[in-house]
Amino acid sequence: MRSTYSALGRCRATVVIDAEVLGFVFVVIGTIFAVMQAAPFAQGMSILLISGMLGRLFAKRPIVLGQGLRTRADVAEYIQEQDGRGG
Repeated sequence: MRSTYSALGRCRATVVIDAEVLGFVFVVIGTIFAVMQAAPFAQGMSILLISGMLGRLFAKRPIVLGQGLRTRADVAEYIQEQDGRGG
């Protein structure tokens, strides 16, 4: 059962990371298009500095979630190995 959990955890982590990397790319592309549509230079720079930074910050958060899921799978495998040796 634990090996199933670790395999499922790794699969879930991979799906979350892949989906959010794609989301991150879309945020960057959307920011570039918003800057290109801005009329004055100052408005373009404000979009780039404010919207771009916040967008990248929120797009990266689920990537950390995926890394946490992968770490949980590693811990489950380690505990399974320790139970097998000690028991």
